[in-house]
Amino acid sequence: MPFRHIAAVLALLALVTGCSSGVVPSPPRHASRPPAVPPASEEVRRLVLPFDAYALSGPDVHTIESAEDVLIRDCMRTKGKAWRALPQPSTVDPDPPQRRRYGVIEPDVARRFGYHLPPAPPETARRDEIWRAREKMPRAAQLAAYGKDGVGGCWKKAHVHLLRGVPKGSTAQFNRRIRDEFTASQQHRAVRSAVRSWSACMKGNGYRYPDPLAAAGDDRWAKSPRPSRQEIAVAEADVRCKQETRLVSVWGKAETRIQHDVVRSHAAEFRKLATQKSSWLKAARRVIRGGA
Repeated sequence: MPFRHIAAVLALLALVTGCSSGVVPSPPRHASRPPAVPPASEEVRRLVLPFDAYALSGPDVHTIESAEDVLIRDCMRTKGKAWRALPQPSTVDPDPPQRRRYGVIEPDVARRFGYHLPPAPPETARRDEIWRAREKMPRAAQLAAYGKDGVGGCWKKAHVHLLRGVPKGSTAQFNRRIRDEFTASQQHRAVRSAVRSWSACMKGNGYRYPDPLAAAGDDRWAKSPRPSRQEIAVAEADVRCKQETRLVSVWGKAETRIQHDVVRSHAAEFRKLATQKSSWLKAARRVIRGGA
């Protein structure tokens, strides 16, 4: 993976919320011919938290990367170099940010993948293929695109251009708030009660876990690139117990209240984040329209 892509992903992920950013650990994605990923359920689509309004979704990240790509392509042309463009970003996120925030919550996902991460959606897979191809570009093309340090060249020009006029916001502080308020939600009385009920339900199925994060993070699951029968059985029981105890609903409501309170208490900070996000995306869409 080029240094540029690593730097961009790290910068963009500072604005992305959700369990996919590390709240629930998961073993690596499947290596070959995995089962098809079912579309996100209605429950997942409804699981939206207040902080989501200030974070970059998957399609938002792809939009910004695609805009930079247009600018890089134009810069590379001036140097006489070819540049294979990324596919146009989708407007609908096939993998919503909170899909695994409270662990696996969809029966079909548990049945097919256990606690392993499903394969990347088709659009993401196509983009990843292009990133991998860029690693094999001739040395002269890589220098033109990324410079000697991997974060220079045409990419740096594109990155700086796209951020021109975009106000700065404390994304590091925002990321800390995401983690802190998630931790605080675990101590909420209603959540603790629901988790105890979930744990009792799991015990009734023959599995002893104090909470869903412990089930998802069981070290045994990381020992294989594919889910074992045991892992799938635990994941399916996990989902059933979440449904029986209404854990996701209770936890989501508690975290929503906590995040709303934080947004109200730090209104100026969140206004800056909102402006930063909207300005960055407006600039990106403007570049994409012009490049098209």
